[in-house]
Amino acid sequence: MLWQDITIAGTGAWIPPIRQKHEPWDKPVDNGPPSLVALNGFTSAAVSTDSTPSQMAARAGLKALRHADVTGADLSLLVHANFQDEDHYAPSAYLLRVLGGPDTNAIELGAASDGGGAALVTAAEHLTAKPAAKAALVTAGVRFRPERWGHVSEMGHLAGDSGAAAVLTRGTGFARLLATDQAAQPQLEVLTRARTAADGSGRPLLVEETGFMPYIDALRQSTRRCVETVLEETGVRPEGIARVVPIAIGAEVLDLLLGGAPLGLRAADTSWTFGRHLGHCGPCDVLLALDREFRSGTLRAGERVLVVSFGLGFRWTTALLEITRDPVTAVPDGHSTKK
Repeated sequence: MLWQDITIAGTGAWIPPIRQKHEPWDKPVDNGPPSLVALNGFTSAAVSTDSTPSQMAARAGLKALRHADVTGADLSLLVHANFQDEDHYAPSAYLLRVLGGPDTNAIELGAASDGGGAALVTAAEHLTAKPAAKAALVTAGVRFRPERWGHVSEMGHLAGDSGAAAVLTRGTGFARLLATDQAAQPQLEVLTRARTAADGSGRPLLVEETGFMPYIDALRQSTRRCVETVLEETGVRPEGIARVVPIAIGAEVLDLLLGGAPLGLRAADTSWTFGRHLGHCGPCDVLLALDREFRSGTLRAGERVLVVSFGLGFRWTTALLEITRDPVTAVPDGHSTKK
């Protein structure tokens, strides 16, 4: 889908302290052969011990509003990408109270790790359908409690905690949304049904036991289709893309998803080099990476950024952005200080 006059005007990130992968969370240090986590390229993970997902999302949202020079009163919609927030059963209402204005509506969007990308599309649709709207805010927040998610390392990745945000406006931002595409493979939904573990503990998902590799062909097919669609619709060739921002799911999976046509990339060619230090932060991944890219001072007007996102279920969102003016250079944001 091609977009007209929809731009990103600001981004924000809130990243709790980083812990190295050899630091024990809930199990002893393993001095044996390299783990799947190590083989997948993860070095560490952001771990929150005192902030809820919605609190981290709110802090990131404040930073995004300041970056965009937008106030809560300017917001028509707040879209929150939510993933199992056990502390806030109505997180969008909390975020609306903290960040919104008197005329702001707020909704929650559940698309697992695709939440950040899907929320960008939802906000763009709102601005397109409501010409009087000035701005929309996208937020995401996640906290993977070790008692539930500590064993995801067996799938080959570390789970990270964070909050992230982006402000979308009509024509006033520095990165124009050129095109998006979305896909779904609902026949894989069975992989994400909660089940009782053999020992009676927890509610593990089938995919937590199998990992992604048995389904990599299906994942690669939808990823390729979404990427090819945005490139064909915009007439942009792969060599015309300056940055690729995928979800931080691990080097081996990303190599398989992005290594073929049309991109022919390895994980090391993407924002994964940043995400590998934070862990897989679910719906925050692509928003965190965009914040990093926009605040790095390296992007220039005319360059293009490709977002490649997918999440359990399985759902995909791909977005192509074009930098319309050099983003304001700033110290990379998001490392937490106590508030």
